[in-house]
Amino acid sequence: MLKERVRAHSDAGEDCARIILQSAAEEYSLDMPETLLSACTGLNGGFGINGLCGGLIAAVMVLGLLFDEETVKVKRIQFLSAAQERFGALDCGRLSALGNGADCCELLEEIAELLQSTAETPE
Repeated sequence: MLKERVRAHSDAGEDCARIILQSAAEEYSLDMPETLLSACTGLNGGFGINGLCGGLIAAVMVLGLLFDEETVKVKRIQFLSAAQERFGALDCGRLSALGNGADCCELLEEIAELLQSTAETPE
């Protein structure tokens, strides 16, 4: 299950966007080049300015890999709306505060649950 993969990668100390992308690549058998995973470094800490959460960005990227353009337009709105409803925010600063700023492991597990639910729910 995606959540368990996220937990394993979180325990390894990887960054949030990479954790989501790598876990989803394993879960859904997606081709994920190392260069794409390495690019996730730039998303850390909401682009370093507590902007949009890198884990959420990576989840939307996964939807883009799983679905055609028209479907992903609907799925990303469903996903981000569910995330906003669950967490009350989409930015790294407020989301990391939910976990006392220490690490985002539990948050990433919840993002994984939302991603899996969105991906596996028929349109």
